[in-house]
Amino acid sequence: MGATRAPVDKTTRQDLILRLISERELGTQQGVVQALGDEGVEVAQATVSRDLAELGVLKVGSRYLALPQAPGYAGIEVLPGFVLEITPAQNQVVIRTRDGTAGAVANVLDRVRGLKITGTIAGLDTVLIVAPDNAAAEEVAGLIADVCRAKTRPAGNVE
Repeated sequence: MGATRAPVDKTTRQDLILRLISERELGTQQGVVQALGDEGVEVAQATVSRDLAELGVLKVGSRYLALPQAPGYAGIEVLPGFVLEITPAQNQVVIRTRDGTAGAVANVLDRVRGLKITGTIAGLDTVLIVAPDNAAAEEVAGLIADVCRAKTRPAGNVE
């Protein structure tokens, strides 16, 4: 007989979902259900769907990204209006932005969970992203480009 698993409250479960999204490349609700199961949390797919929607998780390309909501801070929705050009360069990504918006873009990128970046530096119209390696930089550039081309959708939708 398997060990019984203690129920987890909603806040703890949602915090765990955000952690899992930042640590793993998850892109389906069933994948999130399985990842939670690996952590000892049994949950229905419908519950995960509601949690993803409440957390504001986006599906970008084939994976989930989460931007924790913070009052007074720009959200990921500003990227298409601010980003003009994205250029990967080895383990870095250079983003050209509209004048005066680089700081807001860098702030958004620094807060996205699941984005493989070490850090950002922002000027007036340029953001430098440092990634852990060349492959991560290419992936980050692609994910940002997908967001800017509106290839995103709320993750709580039916898959």
